[in-house]
Amino acid sequence: MVDQNGERGSDVVSQEWLAQAPKVSDALKKGMVVTVATWSGWEITGVVCDREQAGLLLDVRESEGYSFLPWTSIEQVRIREVTQRRVKFLPS
Repeated sequence: MVDQNGERGSDVVSQEWLAQAPKVSDALKKGMVVTVATWSGWEITGVVCDREQAGLLLDVRESEGYSFLPWTSIEQVRIREVTQRRVKFLPS
């Protein structure tokens, strides 16, 4: 990529950003607070209890229960903050 001044410096920045970007498995792991928008127009906020091939299970605090959402009903999942996995580099 070339910036406005014609310099190639943003490739390194974008590669660093990509290396630090969260993974889906981290974003939807047990205990994460998410807001799910469904194709029917509902927005459901809850804590991820489980996820599998069929869908997402949330603990929905406001209804004092659990909600299972099949992946086919989910339009978008918003995650407030993703905690990165800690990686330990071993000396060579």
